[in-house]
Amino acid sequence: MIVMDFKKSFEKFFSKKSMAKYIVMIGFIGILFILISGLLPQKSETKNSVAVSNATTTTEEYTVLLEQKINNIVSQIDGVGNSEVVITLENGVENVYANSNRKTSDSNESSKGQSAKRSDTQQDVVIVDGSGGKQALMVTQKEPTVKGVVVVCEGADNSLVVKRVTDAVTTSLNIKTNRVSIVKGMTTKK
Repeated sequence: MIVMDFKKSFEKFFSKKSMAKYIVMIGFIGILFILISGLLPQKSETKNSVAVSNATTTTEEYTVLLEQKINNIVSQIDGVGNSEVVITLENGVENVYANSNRKTSDSNESSKGQSAKRSDTQQDVVIVDGSGGKQALMVTQKEPTVKGVVVVCEGADNSLVVKRVTDAVTTSLNIKTNRVSIVKGMTTKK
């Protein structure tokens, strides 16, 4: 009896009418999943990798970001008060692109028995198709070298504050102390 009920249920489930209903229902569920996945935020693949099209940073953007970071550090040092940071750079942001190398060499022997060798190396930038058309394949960006830092702060008349600020700036930027200048700023009245 149980076998007959199972057989009837199996035949009813796999009949042509019910199969069509299930296929349409599965199709709608698949479309629903696709729509929902489009609404979810995308996760970045890696934190350290540079996205070629969006991660190109200008020198000005880099300078402003660096000044903000250093100012945030300096402003938290005891006795500094209000502060402002200005950073100058030796060079700009340098983009490094993928290259393909081709080497060719020729050797010729003259009628006098002398041989001459010539080799050429050709270096081409790798081009890829991107969303905005063809573009060079960027491998990385080299950060600019810091030339000097000026910190203007209210607490610069205290030698201990000057030492703390100098140590913080030189350590965070990996520069020598002769590239850092700490000067007294005007106190703001409240």
